[in-house]
Amino acid sequence: MPIEVRDVMGRVAIAVNMGASFADIVATMKRYAVGAVTVIDADRRPVGMVSGEDLLLKDTDAVCFEGRAATGCTAAELMTSPAVTVTPETPLEEAAQLMREKNVKQLPVIDPLTARVLGTLHQPDVLRALTRSAAPSSL
Repeated sequence: MPIEVRDVMGRVAIAVNMGASFADIVATMKRYAVGAVTVIDADRRPVGMVSGEDLLLKDTDAVCFEGRAATGCTAAELMTSPAVTVTPETPLEEAAQLMREKNVKQLPVIDPLTARVLGTLHQPDVLRALTRSAAPSSL
């Protein structure tokens, strides 16, 4: 039986709302020791992602939009959109391929009916699961 996202996903989603400031995003990433956060709308639906790389690029440029300093930007302005998502029923190998194609290290897991965030699939968890499933079974 193939492994599905539900078998390895984290049940907590680290997310910020679209209006979260640069400082709020950094504080959230630090507090939860994550490299990216999901940006959600008012209905808890993912609309994008902000990664540490996104923040570094904006901070290095020192300008976001209309000449404002990057630290004055919101998640809606800093995020990469649309959010690349999976559902709990997505086969793990398919999710791994999606991570590789989109060059992301985590994916929001959404409810297929409501599109609300249920959790997060992290690259290390995918690698652990795929390694375990590829290990030879002992007789």
